[in-house]
Amino acid sequence: MQIDQLFELVYVLIDKKQVTAKEMAERFGVSTRTIYRWVDALSVSGIPIYSQNGRGGGIAISEKYALDTKVLSEEERLAIVSSVKALNSLSGNPASVVNANIKAAEKISGLVGKNTDWLEVDFAPWSPEGSSVRQVFGTLRDCILQKKQVVFDYYSGDGRLERRTVHPWKLIYKGQAWYLQGWCTTRKAERFFKLTRMQNLDMTGRAANITKSGIQTTTSSKNKVQLKEQKVPVVQIKAKIRPSKIAYLFDTFICSQIKQNKDNSITATFSAPDTDWLIGMLMGFEADIKIISPKNIAQKIQQKLEDILRLYK
Repeated sequence: MQIDQLFELVYVLIDKKQVTAKEMAERFGVSTRTIYRWVDALSVSGIPIYSQNGRGGGIAISEKYALDTKVLSEEERLAIVSSVKALNSLSGNPASVVNANIKAAEKISGLVGKNTDWLEVDFAPWSPEGSSVRQVFGTLRDCILQKKQVVFDYYSGDGRLERRTVHPWKLIYKGQAWYLQGWCTTRKAERFFKLTRMQNLDMTGRAANITKSGIQTTTSSKNKVQLKEQKVPVVQIKAKIRPSKIAYLFDTFICSQIKQNKDNSITATFSAPDTDWLIGMLMGFEADIKIISPKNIAQKIQQKLEDILRLYK
C-alpha cells in the first residue's frame, strides 16, 4: 500500500463523487480486493469514504467533504500545476523529486483532465555550466524558507570580490536574470545580488532575523533597522538602429516608440537604467546603433571607445 496511491484515490473520489472498485482496480493495476482494503484503511484514518452494494453502488466519499474542490476553479487548478513545473526548473532537486512534485500538484488540483505538458520553463543559461544556477537557486530557497543567513563570495559591478553575509528575503526574476533580495551585513543595507555572480555559497547556522519590514527579532536587541529601497535612475533613450539589429534591441529593451525611416533605418525610443551596464550593452551593438539622445549617454560611449583604443595602442 503506497501513500501516494491512497492520496490519489481520495482525489479521484473528490473529482468524480463515486467510482466502482473495478474501475479503480484497473486504474492502479491492482485487484478489487486491494481497493476495498484501501477503502477500509482510509475510513479508519478518518476520511469519510464508504462503499455501497447493489446496482448503482460503488465507492463514494461524503458529499460535504467533496464540496471542498469548489474552492478552486479548473483554470486555477491548471495554474497550480503550471507554477509547480516552472519552479521545478530551478529547484535543484533530482528528477524523481521533480516528478513527484508535479504529480502531487496534479492530485491537489483535482486531477485535471486537460493536457498539463504544454509548459516547460528553464531559466538556466544556454552554456553547459547553466546547471550551477539551479544549485544556487536551491540553496537560497532553503535559506529563505528556513530563515537562515547565507554567505557567499560576490563579484560586484566594479569587479571587486567580497565575502558577503546576507539575511535573505526573496528571489526575484528581473530583466532576464535571477536576483537575491536581502539585508547585507557588510553594507548594512538592503541589496540585490545577481545569482550568476555568486561563488562558494553556503547556508549558515545563524538565524536570519532582519526582515523586510526592518524589525530585528532577536532577544538581544529590539531596535528597528531602517531600510531604504535602492533607487536606480532611469533614462529615456532615442536611438537610430539598423533593421538587422532591431530584434536584438527588443530582446533587451521594451521600446515605447518605433519609427521606420526613409533610409530603411529604424528610430526607437526606450527606457533603461542609467548604469555602467547600459553603456556596455549599447556598445555591444557596435556601429549598428547611434544614440540620438540624451547626449551624455553618447558621450559615455565615446569615452569608453577612446579608453579601448588607448589600451590597444
